[in-house]
Amino acid sequence: MNDKHILLVEDDETLQALIEKLLVNNDYVVSKAVNIEEAKKLVKLFLFDLIILDVMLPDSTGLDFYENTIKNRVNTPVIFLSALSNVDDRVTGLELGADDYIGKPFDSRELLLKIEKNISKKQSLDLVNFGNDTEFDLKKEQLLFKKQNINLSSNEVKILKLLINNSHQYLTRDLLNTELGLDYLSRSGDMQISRLRLKLKKECNLKDIIRSVHGKGYKIFI
Repeated sequence: MNDKHILLVEDDETLQALIEKLLVNNDYVVSKAVNIEEAKKLVKLFLFDLIILDVMLPDSTGLDFYENTIKNRVNTPVIFLSALSNVDDRVTGLELGADDYIGKPFDSRELLLKIEKNISKKQSLDLVNFGNDTEFDLKKEQLLFKKQNINLSSNEVKILKLLINNSHQYLTRDLLNTELGLDYLSRSGDMQISRLRLKLKKECNLKDIIRSVHGKGYKIFI
């Protein structure tokens, strides 16, 4: 059974249904969005193995969504759906760093091959190296020190994934509390990060991998 999870962002309901059927018939798990607002909510909930992203969407463009939300997330390959005639969109997407594109209309075999190729490439990148023989397995949600599993709470896993997926910027207290389901004034998130820092120092001899800056938030240095 294939457990690979794909986000499909396509506002054409007929095309979305056809692609979903193709993916499900090939044992992929599929989450769907018809606009950027829905897609943003889903990328906060799940760590997708791949995103299929239409360029033209009702509330924004797939290119903007990719550049502002997806580009700096760790190990999330993106295949753009683009009209064959729209060369500029395809070139722009690839220049921004997208992994692939497929033109409309497309052959189902071609789409499946592109999905398989990009997911296979991603699998070799699921381990995030923290240094000092320490890795975090994004897919299995495991912290490994010298290949041995270090026990983490569910919130510690969430915090590490948040920090990794936002490693290009500071993770604010507001966002941290929101993602952990805490009151926005709560200091519980800060305390949980302190405990995680202590665990990384004690168990993995990692002292300064998570740093804080007053007024900005937290950042992981990897």
